[in-house]
Amino acid sequence: MKRYLTVRSIVALTTAVVAAGVVGFAASSEGDPASPVGQPPPEWAANTWPAHNHDLSNTRATSQSPINSQTVSQLKVKWSFPLKGASEFGLFSSTPIVVNGTVYFQDLNSNVFALDRNTGALKWEHKFNRPSVGPNGVSFGYGRLYAATETQAFALDPQTGHLIWKSRKLPRNGNEGIDMTPQLYDGTVLISTIPGNVKSFYKGKGDGIVWALDAATGKPKWTFNTVSDGARLWGNRKINSGGGLWYPPAVDTAGRVFISVANPAPLYGTKKFPNGSSRPGPDLYTNSIVALDGKTGKRIWVRQALRHDVRDYDLQIPAIVTTVPIHGIDTEIVVVAGKMGKVYAYRAADGRPLWKRSVGRHLNDTGPLPRRTVTIFPGDLGGVETPMALDAGRLFVPWVDLPISASASGPAHGLTGTNLHKGRGGFAAFDAASGRRIWQRKLPSMDFGAATVTNDVVFTSTYAGRIYAFDVQTGKTLWTQQAPAGINSFPAVDGDTLLVGAATPGFTKKPQFQLIAYSLSSAPSTAPTSSPAHATSARTAASTDQVTGREFRFRLSTKSIKQPRAVTFTFRNVGTELHDFRINGKQTRLVQPSKTANLTVRLKKKGSYRYLCTVPGHAAAGMRGVFTVR
Repeated sequence: MKRYLTVRSIVALTTAVVAAGVVGFAASSEGDPASPVGQPPPEWAANTWPAHNHDLSNTRATSQSPINSQTVSQLKVKWSFPLKGASEFGLFSSTPIVVNGTVYFQDLNSNVFALDRNTGALKWEHKFNRPSVGPNGVSFGYGRLYAATETQAFALDPQTGHLIWKSRKLPRNGNEGIDMTPQLYDGTVLISTIPGNVKSFYKGKGDGIVWALDAATGKPKWTFNTVSDGARLWGNRKINSGGGLWYPPAVDTAGRVFISVANPAPLYGTKKFPNGSSRPGPDLYTNSIVALDGKTGKRIWVRQALRHDVRDYDLQIPAIVTTVPIHGIDTEIVVVAGKMGKVYAYRAADGRPLWKRSVGRHLNDTGPLPRRTVTIFPGDLGGVETPMALDAGRLFVPWVDLPISASASGPAHGLTGTNLHKGRGGFAAFDAASGRRIWQRKLPSMDFGAATVTNDVVFTSTYAGRIYAFDVQTGKTLWTQQAPAGINSFPAVDGDTLLVGAATPGFTKKPQFQLIAYSLSSAPSTAPTSSPAHATSARTAASTDQVTGREFRFRLSTKSIKQPRAVTFTFRNVGTELHDFRINGKQTRLVQPSKTANLTVRLKKKGSYRYLCTVPGHAAAGMRGVFTVR
């Protein structure tokens, strides 16, 4: 299970910059400054689950699936992929993504995998063997696959798994780390450090710092320190720490980035500094929703949900952006939640509070803590721990009821003394415009399984390994299944398939850690095998088209063929920048100058097939065209 405690920070350069929390770097080498802002990578439009939370709004909802209330009961295991290794919090705590028929994911040892979406067969694996607290995970865009170890972000070639670039070391010291899935927008990779890692957690001298990196090179564009006074850490940098992000932030079409900032520390206090007295005041920007300018990292507005937190109540859940009617006017809002067991809605334009609702059990959860030990609900591992979902004006919220015994100077038995068997869970649907509770379900185990919507079905899962499908309107159970291990990860839906990672012990005596594909078509889809003679014949029948690319145009040796057939496009980059070649839903890797890549595509019907370079701005500048099958 994830210990969801977080903090981020960055080195201060000047007094004025530290006050603003922003540090700027060189301009981006990818993306057109004049292009629209708040845009996802081009690959996202053609795929049904291309990102951790599905889209830049973080809705975790898709309608591009035949899975619905009438068909969900037909889901059966199609394939499973065994997960091997060891980690303190299980082996998988993120969301798998699916792009162009390939499932990508990262385990809690930072290793990245690519599987065939239809069979579960391994295509490639890139091993890092660097343990992570989690949640971590992968992002796909601009022809690359992005993720991070505890110290560096990196980009891989999605076709081969080969390393394209690796960022500078982002943590400033041994007390900081990285444990989140990067967010991608406008040619930018956004990631954050926290004041912790597998060896040191909230030990002081740790800021949570948001880094915006160039998607093409990994070089920094800007940073934002989620600790308002930077390395001074509210007056006692030796023992204080805080901030940072757990999850990818939301990005709206105005180019605003909405970050959900984690808690300050010491988490409760110490004997010398009870109730967090080593960090007097509100401890900004912890437990806050902060709107940033996505181009510059400058702060637009901030709203702190909980000042001077003394219970480890992160506001860490990824914000969701949506538009709802407020007093008859369509209004963009931001919805966020955290471990304090509360959900908050704010107006996106200025952060004006709109509504607040509680979920789960609450006891001794406000105000200073007494010197004697008391039972607190929610505890450190309670409240809203994993991402929400939103669809058709309904907000879906998973929660955990798990207490902790603590006093003004800290937990009575440490965080590891929590009895997980005592934990319970719940799941609720709210009206996003008003906060009205539509329905709720109580669950027999802790819900660390997020919310995922497809059509009129919403999925979640529990630490005990039980998967649930509820009717979005009524909360009625439509389907349930027991996984072979506990679940501490978040499902994804791609077409007729539900992908679930069961890779934490839960309460199973002999857990089998697996990524499982539940499908409406339970038999694995495998391509028919061909004899060598057939394979030779197929290659002979294929056409070959020589393609060259430079700034900013393609040149094809032929732009048409007479009959539908397989075509191999041999793409050579004769320019000075990175380019790729995409046609009919498939594309080459990102090709370096003077290098070549082959792409074989079967064009099954007569008609026009558009081709382009997916690097932002390149197609608009002229790297696009039409290939015709006559």
